[in-house]
Amino acid sequence: MTGSTSGPAPAARAGREALARLRSRLAVVLAVVTLVPLLAGALLLGLIAPAHARSSAVTAATRDADAAAVALAASCDTVRSSTRVAAGEIAAYATRNGGVLDRPAAETLAARAVARRPGSAVAVYGPDSEVLATSGPAAGRAVAASIGSEFSSVSPSCSAGRAGATGDAAGLTEISPVLINPAGTTAKVGVATVVTWLPLDQAALGVLRTKLSTTGQLSVLPARGQTVVLATSGDREALAGLLRTLPSAGQQSGTHGGLGYRLTDTGTGLPYRVLATDPIGGTGLRVAGWALLAGALALLIPLWIVLMRLTRPVTQELSAAGDQLRAGRMALADSLDRFGEALAHTHDLNELLATVSGTALSGTDAAAALVLLVTDERDLTAGTGGTAQAAGTGGAGDRRAADRSAGGTGDRLSVRSETGRADAAGDEARGLLPAFAEQHFAELIENSQTSQVFAEPELFHLPGAGPVAVIGIGVDVLPADSTAERGPARRRLIGVLVVARGEGAAAFDALHLTRLRALAGQTGTAITNIRRYQEVRRLSMTDTLTGLGNRAQLVGALSREIAAASRGDGVLTVLMLDIDHFKSVNDTWGHGFGDIVLRDFAGRLLACVREADTVARYGGEEFVVLLRDTDAEGGCRVAERVLNAARSRPFEDADVSQPVTVSIGVAAYPRDGRSADDVLQAADSALYAAKRDGRNRWRVAEPLHNAPIPSLPG
Repeated sequence: MTGSTSGPAPAARAGREALARLRSRLAVVLAVVTLVPLLAGALLLGLIAPAHARSSAVTAATRDADAAAVALAASCDTVRSSTRVAAGEIAAYATRNGGVLDRPAAETLAARAVARRPGSAVAVYGPDSEVLATSGPAAGRAVAASIGSEFSSVSPSCSAGRAGATGDAAGLTEISPVLINPAGTTAKVGVATVVTWLPLDQAALGVLRTKLSTTGQLSVLPARGQTVVLATSGDREALAGLLRTLPSAGQQSGTHGGLGYRLTDTGTGLPYRVLATDPIGGTGLRVAGWALLAGALALLIPLWIVLMRLTRPVTQELSAAGDQLRAGRMALADSLDRFGEALAHTHDLNELLATVSGTALSGTDAAAALVLLVTDERDLTAGTGGTAQAAGTGGAGDRRAADRSAGGTGDRLSVRSETGRADAAGDEARGLLPAFAEQHFAELIENSQTSQVFAEPELFHLPGAGPVAVIGIGVDVLPADSTAERGPARRRLIGVLVVARGEGAAAFDALHLTRLRALAGQTGTAITNIRRYQEVRRLSMTDTLTGLGNRAQLVGALSREIAAASRGDGVLTVLMLDIDHFKSVNDTWGHGFGDIVLRDFAGRLLACVREADTVARYGGEEFVVLLRDTDAEGGCRVAERVLNAARSRPFEDADVSQPVTVSIGVAAYPRDGRSADDVLQAADSALYAAKRDGRNRWRVAEPLHNAPIPSLPG
């Protein structure tokens, strides 16, 4: 009896003890799972969030201050250029008027200078410091007139880092004397002085703040000395405490009184320090911390339910886990969709293709992925610099390449990006995909129904690469503003997206193929955007009449070439050309024939230089040629070729035949200057000398030329 009654009791006790131990372990897990998020939330709320908020405010202020300093330096450059142009116009007028500048002419030229730089004020002084004319806003006129009362070697100049201010006002100032050579003499005579003043007040800083899209405030402080606010877009009183902590010169950044701040130092083209302030936030991180705490508390309920239902069948638990896995997989698919939509906003082709191949690899559980683009158009890689160059990330699992291969009747530009798993299957599949993609693309091009390749991926089995899926990539052939319906029939095939699962792997499922369709379509849209962006950028840098680069394109190219030459012993030469008596051509034969002369001359000019050289229309009938890796002697040989090309035959249209000549000024870097402005000014001075000596010739800039000397009209 004893043996029969004592057996079940120990077993039941053991079962209850095992259940108690299981529940104890689950209770410990429950406590840990709950406690860790609570501690993490407390750490986030107490330490990380405020520190991150302070760092973010300082970072934002630094970004705003640096961007504002660059923008103000650019404004200084425009003030300097406007002042020089005004001085040149006055010099040209005085030269024609026997060395005399009268008040009406001074007022007209001052008003023209203000029109070129809205918001500025201009004052023109005679040789005896008499104010001949002022123009611009009333307050600005007074400041401009007071600045130029005395001129010396330390006159205000924003480009030289010297402030031009009266009292507590701040502004960008440039002063340019006007010197001419009276007829029959070589001595320079001063006929006037031009002063340009651009105020830096609350309104100007407000406009700059809007342009930079910042929520912070911008202020202007003196370069050195007393730490005061000369102008601000915000509240001066709010900065009082911060100003007492700032140095009297130099730069500084940090936090003070709920603000992150950055004080820049003075630099080239800016005689002031810029102070940017941004409020210290952190509300978002605190909200995230509270959400984390709430989530940790919410976990108590499901964990308690699990603890109370330990007897639920294992199959039900597995089923629930399977549902969660499927939900996670769909969430991953949704994130890939959003990630693919972001591809439409990049303008870098190499980065775009690398992103696509990497996304295809991870989104389809593949061993290798490859994107291949093939086209006869030269603008395919415009986003990477306009040439096809090999590039790579240096990793074993990613490779980007671009090459030219013979294709049909001309050179075919081929660009690809490939990536793969860092294992033997990935290496083998990646090695097979390039040749397979090239062959399959060629077959698709031969197929007249190429629009079908955008609809569904094609499936293959490639020995060594396993299951392979291929889908076409197409670009939109409709203009951006077209209202026509877009679809596969409106796209042109330029490439393929290929993914391989690896030898022995399972075939692609429906979700994988859905991902490929979406990714290929988004890639085509992104490449279409790149092409349109590059076309808009090209048009913004092109003179519409001649097809040459415009002044902005020239200045950018010259600055880049001088920067490159300055890093070594490089040289370059600039030719400034002006068609002789072009005004007479327009007056005699009309502006239509004048446009024909400009286009014809642009063609002859291009035929005289190398493909690597830069040719631009500088303005009106003036052209500029930038000769890379060419000294002054080589520039003279090119100038002689241009003269002969202009003289070789008359310029014709219908029954009009008119011979036209050209005058050329030659200047070289570093012989005639070490900045773009100096070299251009030297070439302009040499052009003036060529016109003065009878036109239809070239002249080389004299070393250490004196600027500015204006070009004669015609």
